[in-house]
Amino acid sequence: MKKKKLLLVDGHGLAFRAFYAIRELNAPDGTPTNAIVGFFNMLQKIKDEWEPDLYGIIFDAPGPTFRHEAYEDYKAGRKPTPPEFKTQLPLILELLDVMGAPVVVRDGVEADDVIASSACAAAEQGMDTLVLSSDKDVLQILDREIEVLRPVRGISSFVKMDGGSFTEEYGFPPSSMPDYLALLGDTVDNVPGVPGVGDKTARKLLGKYVTLEGIYDNLAELKGAMKTRLEGNREQAFKSRELTRLLCDTEEDLSVYEPRPADTERFLKLCRRLGLKSLASRFLQERDGPGAERESAPGGASFEGIVLLPVIEGRYPMHLSASELFLREGEGEIRRVAAEERGELFARLSEAGAPVLMPDFKEAAACFGPGFVPLELARDFKTAHYLLHPDATHHAPETVMEGYADLPPEGRAGLLAGEYGAMSERMKGYPGLEELMLGLDMPLIPVLVEMERYGIRCSSDALFSLDSDLSGRLSGIEEDIASKAGERINLNSPKQVAWLLFEKLGLPPGKKTKTGYSTDISVLEGLSSLGPPFDEVPNLLMEHRELSKMLSGFVQPLAKAAEFGKGVIHGIFEPAVTGTGRLSSREPNLQNLPTFGHWAVRVKESLMPHEEGRMFIAADYSQIELRILAHLSGDKRLLDAFASGRDIHTETASWVFSTEPGLVTPELRRVAKMINFGLLYGMSTFGLASRLSIGRQEAASIIGRYFGALPGVKDYLEAGYNEAKERGYTKTIAGRVRPLDEVATSPRDRDALRRVAVNTPIQGSAADIARRAMIDFSRRYSSDRSVRLMLQVHDSLVCECPVEKAVEVEAELVRIMEGAATLSVPLKAEAKMGKNLSEV
Repeated sequence: MKKKKLLLVDGHGLAFRAFYAIRELNAPDGTPTNAIVGFFNMLQKIKDEWEPDLYGIIFDAPGPTFRHEAYEDYKAGRKPTPPEFKTQLPLILELLDVMGAPVVVRDGVEADDVIASSACAAAEQGMDTLVLSSDKDVLQILDREIEVLRPVRGISSFVKMDGGSFTEEYGFPPSSMPDYLALLGDTVDNVPGVPGVGDKTARKLLGKYVTLEGIYDNLAELKGAMKTRLEGNREQAFKSRELTRLLCDTEEDLSVYEPRPADTERFLKLCRRLGLKSLASRFLQERDGPGAERESAPGGASFEGIVLLPVIEGRYPMHLSASELFLREGEGEIRRVAAEERGELFARLSEAGAPVLMPDFKEAAACFGPGFVPLELARDFKTAHYLLHPDATHHAPETVMEGYADLPPEGRAGLLAGEYGAMSERMKGYPGLEELMLGLDMPLIPVLVEMERYGIRCSSDALFSLDSDLSGRLSGIEEDIASKAGERINLNSPKQVAWLLFEKLGLPPGKKTKTGYSTDISVLEGLSSLGPPFDEVPNLLMEHRELSKMLSGFVQPLAKAAEFGKGVIHGIFEPAVTGTGRLSSREPNLQNLPTFGHWAVRVKESLMPHEEGRMFIAADYSQIELRILAHLSGDKRLLDAFASGRDIHTETASWVFSTEPGLVTPELRRVAKMINFGLLYGMSTFGLASRLSIGRQEAASIIGRYFGALPGVKDYLEAGYNEAKERGYTKTIAGRVRPLDEVATSPRDRDALRRVAVNTPIQGSAADIARRAMIDFSRRYSSDRSVRLMLQVHDSLVCECPVEKAVEVEAELVRIMEGAATLSVPLKAEAKMGKNLSEV
């Protein structure tokens, strides 16, 4: 006959661990929910794995217990409970109550005593018991019928102990645990031990004598200070054991651990209020079976199509494999697709014509190949979430839907479909957003996967030589500084550098920080302006920092990536990271390579076409953001200048400084360029004054003249901010949105929010245009694999092709980029060819 199983959970202990294991989760109304989410995720996981016949969650009751009467300082000195945890504990209890979970709270008795007594009673009745608790006290009840599951890291990793494993680890039987705690003391509960007795000594004593009685009966065998300490603290040791010894009432009524009927309406209402979609989904699934979780989708919306759930392992993008693949078609049951069936499945998906939803389309495309599902049928949870929440840190379902990762495949499929359906409904509130997703962001994903898989060739020899030269120059600088200063210091330590500059060399200190005088670049530049001989060390320090960054920030990451890719860098391009829609590059960052100087040239020289007889072509949009500004603002002067092909910065200098265009000097043009782009990004009067090294009054006058010359721009920036504020989001020309309430700015920083509101339509529209150009170029050469798109660096695209096709490809790249959008001013792109990246 199968033995019954009882699960006993230390409720307060689990909730407290969940509180610290999961951070920054909140309900729609701002109520913290991290402890709630972690608590129920873990509870459900243990229930699913152990399948108990009876279970109960035991909490400590408020107020003193019999131990407080025996020892006044019992549990004294504990830190105050965090208020964010206090607000969640009643909600955990309420949720447990309405879902019918057995909860025990007993006045005057601690949860550990209830757990111990219940476990003893269950053992008496021939039941197996599993206790979920991190408290060492409960280990004393271990035996063949009672096991304890102890968290060892947060709420995700546990170790199970029984009587045998306990004795093996501690060296004495579980029944001696109270004696062990009496000797050692328990700082958590403020139980005093025997001074001078540590863990090793306590284990040794109990391993030989088993109990306190055994130790004191054989005290004559002990010698020295240990014997003295034990003799002097005999009474305290026995009193402490009474405090750590748990009750074991075998008459405990186990019927309290029978689950009760749930109040479904109240439970789901509370879940909705707290934003606990996954908990509601699991509850409905457990109650009604697979598929029921779709009832909890907001507004009843759900995705109706095929759900594909691959379990992908390995290193992105080149070394991925799907260990498992699950499929759900329509309302059917989910099934596992064997590896040998996958090719046939993908062919059938193409013929079926039904949309196919995946957790992460880009990862799946990198694993199975970009064309494994027809693009027009592909649907992606990650992309949809990003488009609705572009400033969120994460977009994968396991990071944005609590409990998703712990669900079985059928639960994940239901939750994914329900939430995607809900997101599709929310997209309808943003005109054009769904069209942008299907027509721009989704088609871009296979393009990025192809770029990542093809990669860019990198010369390891060139990087090795560069590493050697940089390291040599850095060593030379260190020797020069040591020689000139008469001291050798760690040049990477701001504190030591400050001492060298301001105490040893006696140079005038600049601004002061909390940790001492600053040695940042502005301070070093100020010191370098002192002239010889005072500028020698500051100049060397600036060079050292520049070359250190060149080595650790560029050369070494490129070399590491090239080594892993056997001479080819397979960088990652992320389409769902930035709030504006710009792509992001990582592992390594190929969008932020050094630009100027000898060392920068050598870094870029190491990046080259895959084979001899091929070359790079790069095309860069000319002043695309200012052209978008002209289009959005309708300013007549800007429109006319771009339409006639005149240099916009020269024209700006002419307007602002009342000078004929032919008389504008290079310096005035430089200032005008700074004004054009600075004001575009919301630069303040103070910022302009700092950049131009002029007074604020003069900077304010320049800004006034700028907007006086371009009234359409001024009106657009003001109206754009007000409109975005009124509707709650800002948007690009193509319809990409950015909700202002999700932007990470200080509520008091109105200027920051204004910058986001007016800059996102401009920078975001430029990003959308670049995305369109990438898609169009890839489609143009989809049947010619000799022409490959390599890189996208914001306003520029880089491709690789055979030398004999270079002229044709250059013309096509420019044509496609200039035709990627229709604005009221022409888009312009300028191209270059070269045999390595430094030449383009």
